Amino acid sequence: MNSFETNRAVEDIVPNQLAKYLIATGWIDDGAISNKAKIWHRPEEAYFDLEVIQPLNSELRDYYLRVSEAIQVISEFEERTFGRITEEIINYDSDIIKVRVVSPDVEGGAIPIDDGVLLFERAKDLLVSSTLSAFKKKKFFSGSWPAAARDFLDTLRFGQTERGSYVVNVIAPLIKFSHESFLEADRSITRSVSNNLSTSLQATISAINKYEKTKDLMAFEEVVSSGVSANLCDALIGISGSRKNRDVEISIELAPSEKDSHEIITLHRFSTVHIPVLETASEYYKGNYVIRNYEVYGLVVRMDHEPSEDYGTVRVSSMVNGSEKNISMELGLDDYWEAVRAHKPNIPVTCQGDLHVTPRSAYLVNPRGFKVLDKPDLFDDEY
Repeated sequence: MNSFETNRAVEDIVPNQLAKYLIATGWIDDGAISNKAKIWHRPEEAYFDLEVIQPLNSELRDYYLRVSEAIQVISEFEERTFGRITEEIINYDSDIIKVRVVSPDVEGGAIPIDDGVLLFERAKDLLVSSTLSAFKKKKFFSGSWPAAARDFLDTLRFGQTERGSYVVNVIAPLIKFSHESFLEADRSITRSVSNNLSTSLQATISAINKYEKTKDLMAFEEVVSSGVSANLCDALIGISGSRKNRDVEISIELAPSEKDSHEIITLHRFSTVHIPVLETASEYYKGNYVIRNYEVYGLVVRMDHEPSEDYGTVRVSSMVNGSEKNISMELGLDDYWEAVRAHKPNIPVTCQGDLHVTPRSAYLVNPRGFKVLDKPDLFDDEY
């Protein structure tokens, strides 16, 4: 914060916020001066001479001056900046999500206007995805939101932006209410969303690392239960900018007024080299993906062949990642007539190739090794 921002921020501090901060950081209440102020001291003998005078009525003529003096004493004692102390007092009852983009083009604390709009939109989407997955884990959220999730999201607000390189602050006041789809009564919904955001971001990083090593799409499937979704991936992609040229850092600052035994990772980093993997993950969660060297196993449900063609199209009913799909493939005539033979008696077939899946279709490209599974293997032990 600069001096102007600091002065504006002090005007937002009410007496009970300053008192909560002093109690939480170990200051001792040594009594009041009539009904106008309280005196606070440190319990440590070495610092007992330190004194904070807390004004009790914001209508006092010199209220903001006295608050500034109190913060200055706290700042000197904690050896932290006036602006930082002020921010923590104001947000004592709020978790803060800091969304930072890092790139040479934003080092001066400014960002191109279109990317700035995109950054704020996707920062909101990040919190939306984390909130929705705190209620229910899904690969892709669409349609209306649960009423409780909407009520919580309506409490969020954007705070002052920061330099370094460009930082957007999302302030989440601690909100606690009961709802049948949200049963974590031991903590606020705010803290549950913050914890869920941390868990899902860490799971996303783990899935990225695993996919980069194995190229196995199941790396993404495994982290859905941790809150990872297409919406989360799309938010991170958008935060990186319209040209996807900025690194992304998400940090989570937990409100000191709510104690939580659940320890979380508070800083998460995503490089621009992660963006293509996030795009692959997003498409997978939306049902658009390719599985290389996939082996189809199932029953023939449909055949199509034109007399003038030297191939035929076969559809095989098969399970793909837990969902039944009718997989189309073009086969040479020898394999096609084998598929026809397998159809009526419902004999299973198998075939390998690259499986292209969309929400409405599945297609096996470059099919090879088609077999009807009614013939014993050449090396079968049975005679």
